[in-house]
Amino acid sequence: MSLLDVDSIDYIGVNILYKNVHVGIFDDLDWDDEATHFALLTKKIDRYTQYIRSGQLLAGYPNVRGFDIVFEYVATLPMTPSAARFWTTREQIIRMSGFEVRSRTVDVRPALGLLEPGDLPASADDEVEVDAAPLLLAPRLNQDDAPAMPSLRHVVSI
Repeated sequence: MSLLDVDSIDYIGVNILYKNVHVGIFDDLDWDDEATHFALLTKKIDRYTQYIRSGQLLAGYPNVRGFDIVFEYVATLPMTPSAARFWTTREQIIRMSGFEVRSRTVDVRPALGLLEPGDLPASADDEVEVDAAPLLLAPRLNQDDAPAMPSLRHVVSI
């Protein structure tokens, strides 16, 4: 998927061990036109929130009832300093909506032969100072009809 596909969910991952549902935004665009990039990212986040709040996530994945929801942002190119500041504001908005957020950059340029591994720009590692907002716990989806875990007494050593 792509950030250009604002009306589709890029990926959904379920971690049954930690009871998390990851809804992923895959950002494959460069930052040459930051205004358009910011608008697409904002629209995609809005669509994801609508998808979750409308109940479509539970309709498609009924077994995740009661799981925490994590927005996961994966970028293929390093952010510019202004993009990093913008993303920090999006993270705060997502957290204020009651969801968790994780983000990472997977720089694919060396793998594509577009950049040598030692040529990564210094700005990719620059830290951006932001006032820390209080952490909010993600809302849990209704757990009333979660299936009981089966007993493992029938498992024997091999």
